[in-house]
Amino acid sequence: MNRLFVVGDSFSADNLDKKDPYKAWYAQTAEKLGLECDNHSLIGASQDWCWWKIAQNIKSLTPEDQIVVVITHPGRFWFFDNHPGLTNYQILNIDEALNPEQIEAVKKFIMLIQRPPLDIQQQSHRLGWLDAQIRLHKLRPAQVICAFPIFIQEAFKFEEHINWLNYENVKISKGDLLTIESREYKKEIDENTLWQGYDCRYNHLLKENHTILAELLAEAITEQKSVDLTCFEKFKSNMIDYSVVNDEEFCKKHFDLYAWKERADYLAKNTNKEVPWAKRSGLVDFLKGTRRK
Repeated sequence: MNRLFVVGDSFSADNLDKKDPYKAWYAQTAEKLGLECDNHSLIGASQDWCWWKIAQNIKSLTPEDQIVVVITHPGRFWFFDNHPGLTNYQILNIDEALNPEQIEAVKKFIMLIQRPPLDIQQQSHRLGWLDAQIRLHKLRPAQVICAFPIFIQEAFKFEEHINWLNYENVKISKGDLLTIESREYKKEIDENTLWQGYDCRYNHLLKENHTILAELLAEAITEQKSVDLTCFEKFKSNMIDYSVVNDEEFCKKHFDLYAWKERADYLAKNTNKEVPWAKRSGLVDFLKGTRRK
């Protein structure tokens, strides 16, 4: 059977540990197109890891298959080979998974090496490589769905890289999933305070928005155009506040009920609110200082 080949971060990661019959947006899209969903996404994945997975599989894809890439934030970096999901220094307890030497290397990388213009340049090169590979292997244009805004830190100028917005074989979404996700909250709701590290939604989205996203993506694939995520009137919004995590009926209708129950167990066992490593290490204050300069 022909495939919908999906790779990305937590916005598309399929939780294989749960025997849950719910079909998320990528499964719904595959079903609408008569394709088998072949999902290689990973929670916390970086762009370099995703492109590594594409490179591993692209020779096995056919013109009847469809690539969908949920492109994550370009600032994520695959620091260590055996930790592909630990790519974001803002992970709450990243220091618990790495040894002191590794965590010091991450800190030095962020402080002394990484910078937004280089992140964007590497992202640009990845998109150019993907465009070339699609052409070389005569595949359908790849659908690239932005998990985050495609440009970062507007203070930097990236005119030399914007040509990838016009690539023939890479259809980059208009808008991003983070905006759809953030609009699901009611005004003045802080998601970190709400979830306390445990988001109960499938892939950070309400169930209704999975269905809408699947419809828009299936249409974009059929018409070989970029998917438009800025049609906000089509998506559910302004629904989540601090009370919903205590409302079982709401959670059954809109959330991942398994995650909701796991969250309750997790919080019951972990009553102390941890300070994120990025804050404890001084990285947050350091980066705030560099942005003010």
